[in-house]
Amino acid sequence: MERTRQITFDEFESEQLLQEIKGPYALPEGWKWIRLRDIVTEDRQQINPQDFPEQEFWLVTMDCVEAGTGKLLQRVIVRGKDIKSVKFRFNSRHVLYGKLRPYLNKVYVPDGEGICSTEFIPLLPKREIYRDFLAIYLRTRYVANYAMKNLTGARQPRVDLSAFFRLPVPIPFKNNNKPDLEEQKRIVAKIEDLFSKIDRIRELRRQAKEEAENLLKVALHHVFSRADEEGWKWVRLGEIAEIIMGQSPPSETYNTEGKGLPFYQGKIDFGEKYPTPRVYCITPSKIAETNDILISVRAPVGPVNIANNKCGIGRGLAAIRVKKSFNLYVFYWLKYFEDKWVRGGTTFEAITKNNLFRHKLLIPFKNGKPDLEEQKRIAAYLDKIAERQRKLLELYEQTERELEIMKQSILSKAFRGKL
Repeated sequence: MERTRQITFDEFESEQLLQEIKGPYALPEGWKWIRLRDIVTEDRQQINPQDFPEQEFWLVTMDCVEAGTGKLLQRVIVRGKDIKSVKFRFNSRHVLYGKLRPYLNKVYVPDGEGICSTEFIPLLPKREIYRDFLAIYLRTRYVANYAMKNLTGARQPRVDLSAFFRLPVPIPFKNNNKPDLEEQKRIVAKIEDLFSKIDRIRELRRQAKEEAENLLKVALHHVFSRADEEGWKWVRLGEIAEIIMGQSPPSETYNTEGKGLPFYQGKIDFGEKYPTPRVYCITPSKIAETNDILISVRAPVGPVNIANNKCGIGRGLAAIRVKKSFNLYVFYWLKYFEDKWVRGGTTFEAITKNNLFRHKLLIPFKNGKPDLEEQKRIAAYLDKIAERQRKLLELYEQTERELEIMKQSILSKAFRGKL
């Protein structure tokens, strides 16, 4: 319900009466909830670039803006004759709000004049409303959730504009009932300072993640790049393993209710080491046994997993059943080789049974026989590296979640007058 008291101030462009409304949570003294439509103008200045065929325009589309942050991902300059539809004008006073799929949370503050996709709503904040303050608020989780509850269109969901302009916005006011522009600027500066510190932590974590992602790759290279090491020999995969090419049974045999065997169709089902069931099959044509190596034989070719239970395999996979070597050692060799399936500089479009049978791999030998103990030692070493990598990446993901929670906490305090 809306309160009846009205706030007036004569420095807005219009002499309207601003009506304080009831918001989603209590605000401290000096803050008021105001409808969005009372503090912005929807500034739809249309332009048909075709009318200016040789003029160059700065064009902002939805793809140009990063979700959540509002950062410009690319600055696109296009001649009018190459722009096929009507656009909106904007300048450095506007806030561009992406109305299409509002869960993408695309809110951009431009630094100059240009034109934008009509999937943006050009908002012109009124005097004494700081546009950066408004833009940051529009990026909050509350606003994204509010927009998602007020959608129109099924295939191309957009925020319902009538509901959007009823959005409650928390505004700090001065004692004379005018919006406190300086306080808005102070809050924005504080948010940006805290966010910049979080971003520095995030960048350090990103660098650490890149190092962690390379841990296993470096270890694999260290182990398997020793092609000429004494005691190691090249053997064909078909000499030490049985190869079972996958086959897709009739679609009516598939289900998602867990009936039959897990059925894997390609890399989409792979995890770091083991696949995860999405689909089951009551009569699979080809079956992999527990501990068989699964390899993707259709684009993308090369990625490998290990079957952690009996399962059916579709035509996008092959199963490698190792018989004369140590299974995990062969798995890690194929892991090392998974980005090397190239022919004449071109990546294989598909791996055939003959390709797998003839594939050469290095095996440690001792006394003329495959050295199983050495293979086990190497596999155990690589297992430890893979586990260390998994824990580091898990820690990175946990840190990312914590940093995002921290940002949301900062925003929550900022728009409750507590920052």
